[in-house]
Amino acid sequence: MFWDGRNMSVVRGWEVQGVKVPMPFERVLKILVSPEVGNSEHTTILFSIISPGSTTGLHRHEESEECMYVVSGRGCYKVAGKEISFEPDSILIAKKGEEHEIRNLSDETMKLVAIFAPPLKPSGYIEEALRKRLASLKK
Repeated sequence: MFWDGRNMSVVRGWEVQGVKVPMPFERVLKILVSPEVGNSEHTTILFSIISPGSTTGLHRHEESEECMYVVSGRGCYKVAGKEISFEPDSILIAKKGEEHEIRNLSDETMKLVAIFAPPLKPSGYIEEALRKRLASLKK
């Protein structure tokens, strides 16, 4: 089953509209799963597509842990005052309230699947991505 109102068993990431964050933090954010979308009560899952040479900027999530699976791209993960290089098939973990940053150091587009638990409270570009996602579900 692909679609049953707001209860989705399969989410096709390539079909989800995203929000482009401008330079210097250029990336596309797509909300795939969230309580607001109606397909999970306990997690938020998003795609983060980071342009070559770009960064997420140093940030934190006060109320959620974030686990990121690296689908493609190579870069540097700054967390807990350390810088760690990574490549595809790596998992990056940021504990609740922990400052972190991802930098795409490669010439290819980096793709991450980010899982937040408890669910991320939408704000800023995440909130904008959620509005686009919810609008697309009404069509």
